[in-house]
Amino acid sequence: MMHSSGGGPDESLADRGGMIPIAANLSTLFPEIPWPERFLRASAQGFDGVEIQFPYAAPADSLARAARAVGLPVILINGPVNAATRPFGIAGRIEDRPVFRSQLTMIEDYALALGVRYVHILAGQIHPSEERASALEVYVENLALAAAQLAPRGIEVLIEPLNAHDAPHYLLGSYELAADVVRRCGSGVGLQFDIYHATRMGLDAASELERRLPIIRHIQFADVPGRHEPGTGDVAFERWVAKLPELGYTGWLGAEYFPLHPGTDPPPWLSLWRTWLRR
Repeated sequence: MMHSSGGGPDESLADRGGMIPIAANLSTLFPEIPWPERFLRASAQGFDGVEIQFPYAAPADSLARAARAVGLPVILINGPVNAATRPFGIAGRIEDRPVFRSQLTMIEDYALALGVRYVHILAGQIHPSEERASALEVYVENLALAAAQLAPRGIEVLIEPLNAHDAPHYLLGSYELAADVVRRCGSGVGLQFDIYHATRMGLDAASELERRLPIIRHIQFADVPGRHEPGTGDVAFERWVAKLPELGYTGWLGAEYFPLHPGTDPPPWLSLWRTWLRR
């Protein structure tokens, strides 16, 4: 049996009644709602925690208060991006190395204020005319710097391969490469696995997840195509969701999708998944 060392802040699987917990991605699920109210919506829909792609437009203390008010832990945030010029990050871009290093203090401040366990550092897009090998060296170097700063605070750095349809020319475009980067970085860096991205890469997501499980710290999901909620596409979610408890996965699942049918009620898939995830 394989095990992941993933898990929410200061929580074990036993603390959660043997249930693998599910976090709402506040950035994708409720984009039309003001930030403080997104925590309320996630709580009302029955999620166990939250994750935030990019929290930096709102003061960290106000987000932390909103999370505490509803009793939902914040599991993960991303490092910052520039939506106009660098929508997929900068950590692998040689010319942006000083910018990335200047952001580390802000990343640490937000991570500590929100009590997160994980920070996802995006690599950036490297076009065919650019040197990918050099960019990868810079990425590994920057990940090591981030891990050295965050690990003493109990925060782990994550990396995530993105598919070429949604993120063309993304530096980290395969799980083979991601596994090699994790190996090169050593402790303090783990893998974020997304069922949506793996499926869009043409992989058997369930098999790939099991293969990478020893280095996986966090799992996200959305249906394919469309990146909407489970049940709106072609992904056979039961195949891998029901298998997670027997594989020994002890981390969180992150609902990072764009709702096709938004509403205030709990999403229909959530209660079904609760039965699949019970140990």
